[in-house]
Amino acid sequence: MIEIEQAEAQLSELDLLASMFPGENELVVNDQLALAELKDCIEKRTMEGRSSKVYFTINMNLEVSEEAMVTFSLACILPFKYPAVVPEITVRSVSLSRSQQTQLNSDLTAYLQQNFLGDVCILNATDWVKEHASGYISRDTTASLAPESTVQPVDLTLTRLWIYSHHIYNKCKRKNILEWARELALSGFSMPGKPGVVCVEGPQSACEEFWSRFAFTNFVCCVNNFSTKQDTRDVEISTSLGCILWGFSLKSVDKTELMYVSITPLT
Repeated sequence: MIEIEQAEAQLSELDLLASMFPGENELVVNDQLALAELKDCIEKRTMEGRSSKVYFTINMNLEVSEEAMVTFSLACILPFKYPAVVPEITVRSVSLSRSQQTQLNSDLTAYLQQNFLGDVCILNATDWVKEHASGYISRDTTASLAPESTVQPVDLTLTRLWIYSHHIYNKCKRKNILEWARELALSGFSMPGKPGVVCVEGPQSACEEFWSRFAFTNFVCCVNNFSTKQDTRDVEISTSLGCILWGFSLKSVDKTELMYVSITPLT
């Protein structure tokens, strides 16, 4: 019964968030299948058949100075036992450096762990971000966001991301891989089975977003880190979840080394 109560709390919170963020793209449910599973389990009063965690994103435009508005995105994953455990929240913004983003997310997690363990807290997390996010953006970055700066940065760093998983069997997860790739305009392939292999190519930011979604699912993996540098920018992806993972610039890789044999294309 505790599991049912936790599921009901998750669905009630989603309904509340939908009323608090009614604007277009303010609240985006990234995994509709997981939401459908949640509703079905509540209706049937059993958690059997639930395979995916609820995953959604909240987008907020915040005023970080008198002249600048910045968009912050909160990617939220609700563990099956939430709110008995804290949610998995990753805050992102183009105005944050990697170190600033890491520090902000670390502080947010600590805040939720200390104050809201056992309670629904996504709305509290958004309030915390509204209050504290501007403090993580450097003055130089804020100045560059002023209205007179009309040139928008373009992500020209192309990246190829390889993910070797212990196994990929679940049909829902395989479907997610394909949908994420199409949504993010990434090309590549996936090879289900044991081991499972996923390779995607595209802009660095899109590859990093693909990895963040993949890492929050229940794939079973092994750990490795890889970093490289191109155009004076660090391309670094690391994980503690256990995937053999590396990314590198397409400029340094001959495309002929890819083996398109017995694979499922993403595009």
